[in-house]
Amino acid sequence: MRVTAEQIQLFDAYAQRHFGEDAVCWLFGSRVDDSKKGGDYDFLIETSLRDADEIIDQKIALLVGLQGTPQFEDEKVDIVVKRRFSTFKMPIYEIAMREGVRI
Repeated sequence: MRVTAEQIQLFDAYAQRHFGEDAVCWLFGSRVDDSKKGGDYDFLIETSLRDADEIIDQKIALLVGLQGTPQFEDEKVDIVVKRRFSTFKMPIYEIAMREGVRI
């Protein structure tokens, strides 16, 4: 993986702060492949939060918080949020969980 242990710990801490202690995170995309170069950070967060407005607010707060850290400053970070109890399915959820790394 092309991500540091410090970045993983930091992201997980921010995800739990904003999406609850039961939030589960995956890193997916090019950053899980050591043979690739560059690329943004793609994360999936599975949360028990249900309210769409709250999810959007927390996602923005998480991104703003990460940008203020030396570990993610000036880095492009994409976050996909999956509601744990929703029956709505998107292909990106399956791809991220199958091809990504749970962190």
